Amino acid sequence: MKPPAPLTCDECRHPMHAKRSPSGLQFFAHAPGAPECALAKETLAHHLLKLELAAAARDAGAHAELEVRGPEGAWRADVLASDPAGAWRMALEAQLSPITPDDIAARTERMQADGVPSVWFSDRYRPLWFGRVPSVRVKAVDGGGLVVVEGLAKFSGGQWEAGPQVLLAEFLRWVFAGRVVSHRRRAPVRSPLQARCSIWTTPQYAQQEAAHLDAEERRKRLEQEEKRRLQEEERVRQEQFQDRRREEDRERARARGDHEAAIHALLERQTALEKPAFEFVRRETGIHPFVEDAGAAEFAMGVPVYVGMTPYGVICPVASRVAAARERLAALVVFVASERERRRIAAQARPGQRIEVLDGGPATVPSSRPPTHQPSTRPPHSGDGPLQP
Repeated sequence: MKPPAPLTCDECRHPMHAKRSPSGLQFFAHAPGAPECALAKETLAHHLLKLELAAAARDAGAHAELEVRGPEGAWRADVLASDPAGAWRMALEAQLSPITPDDIAARTERMQADGVPSVWFSDRYRPLWFGRVPSVRVKAVDGGGLVVVEGLAKFSGGQWEAGPQVLLAEFLRWVFAGRVVSHRRRAPVRSPLQARCSIWTTPQYAQQEAAHLDAEERRKRLEQEEKRRLQEEERVRQEQFQDRRREEDRERARARGDHEAAIHALLERQTALEKPAFEFVRRETGIHPFVEDAGAAEFAMGVPVYVGMTPYGVICPVASRVAAARERLAALVVFVASERERRRIAAQARPGQRIEVLDGGPATVPSSRPPTHQPSTRPPHSGDGPLQP
């Protein structure tokens, strides 16, 4: 086979001569002693990688040119692959020397601004910029040629995982046909795939990720809504519980107030009936009775009236306690302040219980109790006669 004809360098316009790499790949290089040229300074590895990219692009059915400048020299593609029908162009960039992620991103954006997407290729092990821009890692295989060993990914089970390793020409064939696309990953990755921003995958896998993330977003939103609903229900329950507590407190307060009011009314009735009961017993027995200071539990909280040492009557017992003291009260005269009170007590007392309705007034019993200098106001235990008014 005849060696390729001499070419002219696009950069410095000086002749370039055909050479052959140790692996047998033919390429062009500047002649010894050529003037300074940016292309002349590139390493053999970089130049060979460009040739491999161009050859693979042609194998994939594209037209390929080396060192193509962009408008006004804003960028220069190592290899510019294009559709023979002119439908698309794509820069294939060989990047072996160190470069910062920001610089390579800026170079990518300059080409993209002119409608030329790019793919960056390196045989270095995971350089810092890898995955920041559309990129793959290639590796030489026995017998010649390059294989894409890192950069492809597939979506499975809600995560990205490493895709297959394919020949460089096959990878480019997929890229040119749109069967694989550069994709900004959002879902997590599964080891050993590195968590790179940009991956190469099929449009179907990209759609699966989007559907998965949408479903996850809906699930999380529903979980949040359910959480908020449960929190709202709990808040309402707590408010209702507090409302019930407050109402119960009010009821207890009202009950206490009613109870205290009932006790106060009872004490007023008992006080008002002390004198009428005293007069009633004195008229009926001819003896001055003794009226206790306050109600007693054994007399259903009524105030007992004694004749001598013997209970004779009880003033205004509590109706709800009469049943428990029914037998004790049976032999006594029960004094009440109204017909209504009489009926309430009669309903709890023994049949035939004597109940007298007295007309009470504000006056209390005249001093029938021992003078304050005496030791006790209780009835005498020695059988002395009744106390005198």
